[in-house]
Parts: sequence; structure tokens; C-alpha cells
Amino acid sequence: MLIDLADKAAARLPELCRGVTDEICAQMRVYGLGTTVPRPDLETSVEANLRTMITALTDPGSIDLGQARVTGTRRAQQGAPLPEVLRAFRIGFSALWDLLLDVASGSGEPELRALIATATSFWFLIDEYLEAVTAAYREATTELVRSQRARRATLLDTLFSGGVVNERAMWDVAQVLDMPHDGVYVVIAAESGDLGSLLPGYERALADRRVGSVWRHNSSYELGIASIGTGDRVFDVVQVLAAHARARVGVSPTFTGLENTPRALRLAHVARASVATGESWVASFEDAPLAMLVAAAPDESVDIAARVLRPVLRLPATERAMLLDTLDSWIRSGGSTKVSSVELHCHPNTVRYRLQRLQSELRLSFTDPSALSLVVVAVRAWRLFGSAKSLPMPD
Repeated sequence: MLIDLADKAAARLPELCRGVTDEICAQMRVYGLGTTVPRPDLETSVEANLRTMITALTDPGSIDLGQARVTGTRRAQQGAPLPEVLRAFRIGFSALWDLLLDVASGSGEPELRALIATATSFWFLIDEYLEAVTAAYREATTELVRSQRARRATLLDTLFSGGVVNERAMWDVAQVLDMPHDGVYVVIAAESGDLGSLLPGYERALADRRVGSVWRHNSSYELGIASIGTGDRVFDVVQVLAAHARARVGVSPTFTGLENTPRALRLAHVARASVATGESWVASFEDAPLAMLVAAAPDESVDIAARVLRPVLRLPATERAMLLDTLDSWIRSGGSTKVSSVELHCHPNTVRYRLQRLQSELRLSFTDPSALSLVVVAVRAWRLFGSAKSLPMPD
């Protein structure tokens, strides 16, 4: 009886599939638009899946789940949401059950009783079918994510190295990375530190500030590109990074055009190098250009420091450290003896006395802009490259 019932249902399958396709498109926007899942594709899968269920009706133990897996995989690749995919299947299977009831009712009492007797098995098969669809969908999604990550990583490496050379390729890169081609960007170079990758924290926190970013992790650095919209949002980026920094972090100047990424990366590394080794700090190239110049030319900066600071470097270690720490604090405080005295835990007059002593030792006036600029460069190099005692003494 079930074989005859299945044959009669199969004969009405084209009509059923048209109705189911219309119903799915009417109830769900993702199908109705025809962009995510084209209607011919939907019609084909509706027919294949319903035919599989009709065939299984005569032998529930031998159901072929291959079509379920094919459809689940394809819908994942097309980007259709899983809940909507499963809802479409339920619409189709409900319509199939109504058709079977109609066919059985028209065939007589024995066929109707036979169909009702298989109801539990039929709906069990539907659950098994939907589980196969779900498993295939999730496997395909996992693979898509893995492939997308690998492609994004490759494109980022190419972008950082300057391997993307033509306009069309740059547009493709921007699309895959989900970044505006003509946006305003900064590049970030962060040391990974001892805690491993900090990318999830960086990316989520920047997203909370509505700053999109893409990142590349390796054993030494977290390298990122952030789309900041306008140049004045660099401060937001620095704030976010500072909240998560566990080592040295450098932020490049703002730039436009992704083709300028390699140069920005170099400047981000310069900014990172401007932070003393071992410190957890975020340095922005635009906030401290003088420190960046020192970091970009370490040998020359050390030579300047050794020559400018020579009289102080020759003092006993304790005295030398006291004077240079005072000078460093005074420079960082913007020339405020009051702020420096608080930081150094001494009286403002003590700071003034030490500054006078320094001017006498160095034979330079801190009111002379040229002399002061040399002193600032020298002190930056002293701080950055490991303290005065590591500086070579000039002949």
C-alpha cells in the first residue's frame, strides 16, 4: 500500500514543488529576493529533497541523506541563515505530509490507516534529515571561516609587504578585508609579549568604538590595520590599545590608500621602537615625532647623546642618574619644575638647582631653542637605549 501511495504522491510532485517554492519565497525574505538563493536553485533542491522523502516512505531504514548534506553545504556557501534554511525544509515537509494525507484519503480507508501508522517513522525521518542538513551546514561554515581566515592572512601579508601593485587588486583586497578602499587608516605594530596573542581584545575593543580593524599574528608581533574614518580618531585607537597593551605598541601616522600600507608599517615599527624595552606603552607617531626620529636613527641618536651629555656621563653613577632623571622628567612635564618636583619627590627649588647644574656641566642654555633641541634628542636617546651608562663615550 505504501508503495502505491508513494507512486501517487510522486506523480503530483511537480505541482507540490511549485507550491512549496512559492510558499517559501512568500514567507522568507532571504529566499524571496532571489539573490542569496536564486529561485531555480531553490526549485531544484525542493524537488530533490521531497523526492528523497517520498522514496524513504516505503523503506524508512534506507533513507539517503546525501541530498540533505548537499543542500546544507550549498546554503552555507550561499550565506543563507541556518534557521531560515531549516524553516524552508519544514514548510516543504509539512506540505508533503498534507499531500500524502490527501492521496491516502482519496485511495480508501486501508491506505489512510497505513499512512497514519507510519506517521511516527515519517517525522522521525524528518528529524534525521534536518540533523544531516544542520551538520553539513556547520561543517561547511567552519571550512569557509577557515578558508577566509587563511585568505585574509595571505592578503594582509601581501599588503604589508607591498605585493599588491595595481588598482584592481587593491579593490579586491579592500573587499575581502571588509575595509573601505578610500578610507583613512593607521597601522599598528604590537609586540605579542609573554601572554600570547591579544588580537581578540584589540579587535573587539576597537569595534566597540566603531573602528574596524584586521589583524595578522605571528610569534613576535600583532600587526593590524584600523580604518578610523577621520584623522582625529587616532586618540580613540591609542586609548583602546593602551587598555590592552602588555608590551610595546606603535601606531603609524594616518594615511589614505591601502597601497601606502608598507610605509605605514615601517613607521609603526619606528613608533614601537621609541618605547623603551620592557615597558608596556602605546606610542603614536603623530604624538611624538621627535621620539620617532630618535628611534628611526638609533646609531646617530646614540652618538648625539654621547657627545651632548659627555660631561654628565663622566660623573659618578648616582650623581649622573639623579641629574639625567631630573632633566628627563622636566622635559616630559613640558618644562614644569612643579610637576617634576612631584614626580621626583623633591622641592621645586631642588629641581631648579639641578637644572642650573646641568646647564653649567653641559655648557648649554636651556633657554636657547637650538641647544634645548639637542638636549631633548640626547635625553630621548639615553632613555630609549638603556640609560647613560650604556652610551659609548666619545673620544
